[in-house]
Order: sequence, then structure tokens, then C-alpha cells
Amino acid sequence: MRRGADENATATMIFKDEEAAREMLSAPPNEALLLLMRGRMRARGNLAYLSLFNYYLSLLLRRRHRKMLAKTKRVLSAPLAKSAAPAVESLTGEASDTVRVLDEPYLARYSLDDFPRLRRFLDAHFETMPEICVERPALLTRWFRDHGFEADSEGRPWSPVLRQARAFKFLMQNKQPLIREGDLIGGTTTMKDIGVVIYPDAHGAYIWGELLSAPDRPLNPYRVSKQVARILHEEVFPYWASRSFREWVRRNHDQPLCQELDDRFAVYTCWKTIAISHTVLDFPKLLRLGARGVIAEIEAESARDSGADDLKRDTLEAMRLCLEGVVAHARNIAMQARIEAGSCGDPVRHDELLRIADACDHVPEHPARTLDEAVQAVWIGWIAAHMENTNTGLSLGRMDQWLQPYFESDLEEITDPGAREAYVRHAIELLGCFYLRCTDHLPLVPDIGNYLFGGSSSDQAITLGGMARDGSSAVNDMTYVLLKVTEMLKLRDPNVNARYSLDANSDTYLRRLAEVNLVTTATPSIHGDENVMASLGRFGYRPEDVRDWSAIGCVEPTISGQHMGHTGSMMFNMVAALEMALNDGLHPLMDWKVGPSTGDPAKYPAFEDFFAAFRTQLDFLVEQATTYNKMLGEAHALIRPTPLLSSLISGSIRKGRDVTVGGARFNTSGVACIGLTDIVDSMMAIKHLVYDERLVEFSELLAAVRSNFDSYEQIHAMIENKVPKFGSGNADALQMANRVAGLAHELFSSRRSFRGGPYTTGFWSMSNHVAFGGLTGALPSGRRTGKAFTPGLTPSPGASPNLLDNLGDVAALEPTNLDNNVAFNVKYVPAASDSHARAVDNIAAYAKGYFSLGGMQMQLNVVSSETLRDAMEHPENYRDLLVRISGYNAYFVTLNHDMQIELIERAEYGG
Repeated sequence: MRRGADENATATMIFKDEEAAREMLSAPPNEALLLLMRGRMRARGNLAYLSLFNYYLSLLLRRRHRKMLAKTKRVLSAPLAKSAAPAVESLTGEASDTVRVLDEPYLARYSLDDFPRLRRFLDAHFETMPEICVERPALLTRWFRDHGFEADSEGRPWSPVLRQARAFKFLMQNKQPLIREGDLIGGTTTMKDIGVVIYPDAHGAYIWGELLSAPDRPLNPYRVSKQVARILHEEVFPYWASRSFREWVRRNHDQPLCQELDDRFAVYTCWKTIAISHTVLDFPKLLRLGARGVIAEIEAESARDSGADDLKRDTLEAMRLCLEGVVAHARNIAMQARIEAGSCGDPVRHDELLRIADACDHVPEHPARTLDEAVQAVWIGWIAAHMENTNTGLSLGRMDQWLQPYFESDLEEITDPGAREAYVRHAIELLGCFYLRCTDHLPLVPDIGNYLFGGSSSDQAITLGGMARDGSSAVNDMTYVLLKVTEMLKLRDPNVNARYSLDANSDTYLRRLAEVNLVTTATPSIHGDENVMASLGRFGYRPEDVRDWSAIGCVEPTISGQHMGHTGSMMFNMVAALEMALNDGLHPLMDWKVGPSTGDPAKYPAFEDFFAAFRTQLDFLVEQATTYNKMLGEAHALIRPTPLLSSLISGSIRKGRDVTVGGARFNTSGVACIGLTDIVDSMMAIKHLVYDERLVEFSELLAAVRSNFDSYEQIHAMIENKVPKFGSGNADALQMANRVAGLAHELFSSRRSFRGGPYTTGFWSMSNHVAFGGLTGALPSGRRTGKAFTPGLTPSPGASPNLLDNLGDVAALEPTNLDNNVAFNVKYVPAASDSHARAVDNIAAYAKGYFSLGGMQMQLNVVSSETLRDAMEHPENYRDLLVRISGYNAYFVTLNHDMQIELIERAEYGG
């Protein structure tokens, strides 16, 4: 085995030992990158070529790999059985808030059985294996090969924003105008029933090594046709291998330390290697003006600022080209609908196709006039947004607010009671089709992503309820229509987030939110409106703007249509700084003394000395993460500007600047800080046992931690039984939690992103609390090596047997330190004797009490550990068992083993 590597190598793999190297050479491609996570291998250079190496290995070892994968395969190839849901009597509600049309807003008279079309689509959602679609990358690669990327076909340097716009227009003009059989909405994200979208300028090449093994991998397999594999391998990935965001940074900054840390997965993951897409488009503007109206605004700005610089002229022209591409695709869908109507023998379907054709002839080119047109316009805009930008975290915003005017206007024209009832039924079915359209695509997840972001889909957040811009209740008829759709379909995506205002919203609305959570077992997430808005106070937003906030991706707040918040800019492992403080700058799993020297903690005379060391290590990691994020921001501005998105974000047209360079009216970058509770409980153990009570020497505690508490059972018992924990109602532990959260906020908010805005700090974790936990040794909190961290900022399962203690401590955290929101998980299981109504009332009471105390967000898993254990043993019986991870929903049976165990071990509370 050769020691050392050629300095000129494009990519280099460094193994911990020869055994790790042999494992790499024999493991299936889907498992090879796991060696990185386990600290047994590290890579330098262009990771696309590491994937190519894995691809060639899979060609050589195909038969062996298939046998190995067959032994571990967990996802059934046959359709999973439907979960058996107990029959309950739905509650009814009285009109309240700003409900003007529905006489019974809970719509209890409807169930999924009333909508066979939706039932059919839902079955297909669960029974169809997602398939990698080559349409987008193939069309774009063809255009760039013909017209150039760095320079045009005549050798002149491209204006990046114009280059992207021309390529986007070509893509939209040539994209297949498909209509799903029986659908009420025209257009699809990909050419597949459920397609996996490829973005080769981001992380697309990470699937290169799995093109042969993806259909056989044990978790969330993808179908890959031979033709698609050939096109990606021979045409797409070779062209883009050196043109990704990550590769631009490596090449232009000589693979900086901040990038090497990201590549190791253990301390942070910068999302800009994949996307900058976490925001909400100004859909009301598209619906109100249509694409032609937005183009008119662009042309007016060009005329107003006739002396604009070249960048502004190019940017405005790029916006216009993109909007023309969207219009072209809509017209193609209209044409296709008329062709299909002409050959359709079913008169009902014939009329539905003509309705789609009429809608696409009009929108999104012109203002929407009806609910059907509004939904169709949003959907075509949504397809376009995902053709331009990665399908991770782009969010739909306040759909009930956007659609309510059209719903009301349509019903004003209908006076017959029977016809009005038929229209309400149509609205439910139409929005059901929209939800299911949103499930027609998935983000590309290489198998390592099943461990980092297991079970996550595109996280397309819809926001309901809360306050209107004028401070009144925003809960309306469409709020309840969308809640009915959420309840019936029980989908993991769209990710439904409900705002609840103590001041403006009724108990009727809160009770409905509780009921939908009970029925679906996991959705919607509920946000305390006043408290989320209070967290945004430092930014000086106008009151009417901050009242118009929407949730992004998981839970993060952004000002709808005006804000480039990139709220998921990074997943940041705060616990890594704690480990480095305990080890004088050494990160144990990476076996890398990467941090500054802060000394031997066993020699610190006071707790404040140790906290200062933690601060030093945390500041170092924050600096590295934000430096890399800034470099990636520059890469986005050069490689993939987003002029379509920019045309629908306030500020960009007037500035004449793309949102990737700060064109939006508001600019921030959001961070997910992971491991708050684990740090707080560890700090409390050190402070209480070593310094306050002097029960243990620091050197002895360090020895216990480094041995994973083997032979140190007494110390472990003291930690478990004598140390106050966050979530127990202890004032000192709460103070520590505010101190640690405040430190994270201080360090991040003092930095600026490439777009010039500050960072916001959130305490949610997707599923990274499991992944980062697997990369972390034992902690002074008593947590054992490799165990998951607590999700979001949820207290540890043993903090208190009383849910009220958890609620009180989480609600008492200072909201200004949590300006990228939180994920607070509550597992609530009604007693067997509880009626449906009583269980709903209990959930509503807990939620109202929590928000009254100052809580920002609550997400429920209304499912017992017993049921989850049975689902692990018999996944075939639980295909649609929905669980809430830490900000997003997932189907339990699609999760990796560690994530399932973490959900099972969460504290369980009853009525």
C-alpha cells in the first residue's frame, strides 16, 4: 500500500488504516462515503471524481455488490400495506376569525373516501419508486456545450446572470409539457411520475458512484434506467465535474481549511454546496400582475434608470428572459391539454382538460381570475422555480392568504346551495391535487444523505393562519380547506406550518390545529405568532411586514416575498466546540487538532475558565463556517444566479441586482445550531459536580467521558440523578441555556454573509442531531458515545417526568437569540380512555399554555413508542406512518435505524 499521494492528484483518499482501505474497495458505493462519517477515511480534492472512482468500482464488482445489498435491503419492493387508522368521529366548528363562506369550517362531512381521484394519486405516491430524471441536466448541458459557460461560443466572457437566463429560457421552452392522467392541474416537475431532480452544478455528481446501485440500496432507493445512467455518466457529469459550487471554492481558494472541515461532516455542513433556495417567492405579485405585468415593471425600471450600469441592464434583461420562458412552458401545457382533450372519449375528463388548457392559456402570463387559475399559476411558477434552483427548502408561503380572494370571488357568482357545495368540494379536490403535485419530485439524496437528512423530502413549507398584515386574524376559509387536505392526505411534504396568534386567532382555530395533529400524528407544526415576531425585533422590519412572515423549509421565519433569508445556510454542530474544549482543540473522531490550544481543562481553577475555552473553540468554528459560506455565496453569484427568483423578490428589480448578490429588500443567512441541550446539560454537570459541589475532580470526569463511562458507573449515576437539567424547571439550568444560546447568537450575528446581511440563529436540527451524535464521543451530560443528540432544543428524555417543566423552560428562552426559530418536539400519547374530543382539548390546552408563556414553536408526534417499535418490526403495515423529526415530516419506515431509535426514545407524555 503506497504511503503518501501525488500532490497533483485531482482527488485523494486518505485512510486511517489498511483495513479501512480494503473496506472502501469492497463496499457497495452507497456505503463507501460512510467511511468519511466514521472518521476512517478523508478525502481531498474534487469529490466528483471520488464518485466516479466508486462508479468504476461498481462496474467491476457489480454482482458482489448486489449480493451484499440484498442482505441489507429493508425497503420492500412490493407495495406496502395501508396503515390501519382507527375510525373517529370528526369534530365540527363554528365560523370564526375571518371565515366568510364556510358554514362549518372543519369540513367534517368530508373524508378521503369522497375523493377517489385523490385516493388513487395517494396510493401511487406510496407505491411508485422515485426515478432519476435526466431532462433538466441534459437540456442545460446541451445548451452550455453549444453556447459556452465561462465564455460564449465566440470566446467572449459571459455575464453570468444573462448566461443563466438564456439557458433557463431554453430549458422551459423545451421541457416536456406533461399532464398527469386524471389530474386537475397541468404540468410536472420531471418526466417521471415521481422524479429525482439532478442539479449537476451543485451536488448532482454525488450520485455518480451509485448509478448502478441506487435501485438496490436499503433506504429510499431510486430507479435509474440504463439510458439515464449512460447520459449522466458520459455527457452530464464529465461536463460539470469542475463547475460545481464546491469545486469553484476549492480551485479559487486552494481548498481552504473551512472547506476541509465541511468535507469531514463532523462539525458543520454548509448548505450552499447544494442550494441557496430557502425563501418564499412573491406569489401574490405573480397572481396579481401576471408575468406580463412583472415584465412591464422591469421595462419601466429600465426606462426610469436609463444610465444604469451594465450589471443592472443585464440583470433586468435576464429577469425578462426567464419570465418569457415560464410563459412559453405554460402555453406548451395548454397546447398539450387541447391535444389530449381532442382524443379523450370521457366527457368529464374532456372538460377537465379544456379547463386546464384555458387556464394555462391565461396564467401565469396574465393575472389570475379564478381559484383554478390561481392554483395553476402557482404550480407553473413552482415548476419554474425548481428548474432554476435546487428543490430544497423553496417554500410556498401563506397559501391561504394568496388563494382566499379567488375562493371568495368564485363563490360570489354561485347562489344555488347545491352548486356552492359542489364548488367547495371542487376546491378541496383541487388543493388536494396541488399537494400531490408537490410530491411529484424529490431532492437528490446520495445514500450518505439517508444518514445526514434521512427521510427528508423537498421541505416545501406552506404557512397558514396567524395575523394579517393589519394585525387582524388571517384565519380564513382557505385556511380550513388546506387543513382538511392536510388531514386527509397525511403527506410528509408539503411541510405545513400553522401560525397561531394569541391576540388575533380563535380557540376554534387552535382546536382544529390540535385535531389535525391528532389525526395525522405529526402535522402541522404550530408557531406562536407573537413570540416569533418578537424574535425578529432587531431587524427593524415594518410591523405590517413582520406580520407577513412565512415559514421556510423546516420552521424558519422569513418576510414573504421580500426576503432572501437563506435560512438553512448551514447545519452547525455546537457540540464539536465542547469536545474540542475538553481536548485542547483536538476533535476526537477526526483525530485532528484543528482548533486553537485552550489548555488542559483539568487544570482550570474555575468554571468560567472552561466556559471561556468553549467560547474560543466555538468562535473558531463559527469563523470557519461563515468563511466557507461566504466563499460559496460568491460561487453562486458566478455559477448559478437566479434571475427568475429575483424577479419575484421585492427589491431586486429596483436595484437591478440578482438575489445572489444582495438584490432582495432584506438579506440574512440562517443557521441551525445543533446540540443546545447536550451542551447545557454537560455544562451543568461540569459546573455542579466539579466546581459547585466538588463531588468529582475534572480529571476524573474527563477520564469517565473518554472511557464512555465504562467502569465509572458511580459518576454516571451522579450525573443522571444529581445534576439539574434543562427542561426540569431548574432556574440555573435555564440560565445556562440562555447563556449558551446567547453566545451562539452573539458569535453568528457579528458576522456578515457574501450578500452583506447578518446571520440569524435557529435551534432546529432536521435529522442532523442523529448524524452529528453518531460522530461524537461521550459527553459530561452522561450521553454515551454515538448516541443521538436531543432534537432541536428539546430537553433530554430524562429531564422531567412532567411535560409542564419542559414547556416552561423552552418557553422561557430569550426569543431574540432564536431569530431563525426553534424545533421543540413533544411526543404526546392520549390515554386509552380519552375520547377524540378530550385528546384534542388536551393538545390545544398544552399549546395555548406554552405560547402564553412565550413559546415560539411546538411540533407533535402523537404516536406511542410501542407503535413505533411495531413499525420497525413490521414496516409493511405502516407505509404512511407520519413522524415529525426536527422541523420536517418523514415516513417512519423510510428512516435509518438510528433515527427510528431516537424517535422511540423520546420522552412520552399523556393527558
